[in-house]
Amino acid sequence: MGTVFTVRAYPGSGMDAKDAERICGEALACAVHWEKVMSAMDAESGLTRLNAAEYGISVPVSPELERVLLLSLNYARLTNGAFDPTLGPCIRLWKKSRRLGVLPSDEERECALRACGWEKLSVRKGMAVKAVSGMRLDLGGMGKGFAVDRMAEMLKTRGICSFFIDSTSDVLAGAPPPGEPGWRLRVDTGRGQGEVLLLSHAAVSTSGSARQMVKIGGKAYSHVLDPRSGLGVTEGRQVSVRASSAALADALATAGCVMREEEFRSLAAGLPGVSVPAFFQSPPCSAGETQKQDGLRKEGGMGSMKGMTKQLRF
Repeated sequence: MGTVFTVRAYPGSGMDAKDAERICGEALACAVHWEKVMSAMDAESGLTRLNAAEYGISVPVSPELERVLLLSLNYARLTNGAFDPTLGPCIRLWKKSRRLGVLPSDEERECALRACGWEKLSVRKGMAVKAVSGMRLDLGGMGKGFAVDRMAEMLKTRGICSFFIDSTSDVLAGAPPPGEPGWRLRVDTGRGQGEVLLLSHAAVSTSGSARQMVKIGGKAYSHVLDPRSGLGVTEGRQVSVRASSAALADALATAGCVMREEEFRSLAAGLPGVSVPAFFQSPPCSAGETQKQDGLRKEGGMGSMKGMTKQLRF
């Protein structure tokens, strides 16, 4: 995933600080576990084996991988393909183009696009079937959010209810800190100092297509791919989504960088518990420059009672 996971938490009822620290460590280990499940880079992962399999063949997948795949297909259906977990061929081609500074040929791009398409992947009863040759799955558009959700599940089942999980562009809050109305999160709205949200039992994800822009042929392209063209989007945009789960917020924020604003806001308005705190045009970075701001910043300390923080980078 290439990120930093931070867990801030307060011990649950009847729990001492040592127990709470151990449980927070288990939550971070949970993120490592799901990274292995969803990784397309790990030669031993089920996703890598599925990517390597021939098309038209039923490939056994673990219950965990099946769970992620089914959810990713649900989000693809929900966004009408603006979020698409099968974009691996286009992602690989676009990375090559960014490295060389040359756009792919129409033939290369059309070949990659033919190998993509969420409707061409079937997942059912522990088996997955790719309907086209060359299809490769990439869960990067929702993987961090999904891992954050699983971490939250673990914390709650172990008795920790007041927590804040931060993976930089994806955050999830449990119950508020003791004596506080919620966890304070500042969201960049493109205007002034942004907006401070009071977050509890909810997630926020931010995606920015202006990050990591590259100029090719005098035109700026983002690292965020448009599934319709197979190229990086050319419109600098930053989108923040609030939702009941981090995976949903993550997938929607990704889709928001691709969809028309009216279409995206209409979609979000029809989903229970979903809102869009920020949707604005942001100036592209210079070629080769990475935009540092992630659009989210936790405000304030841990409250009047003593909490704890544990962090993992990978």
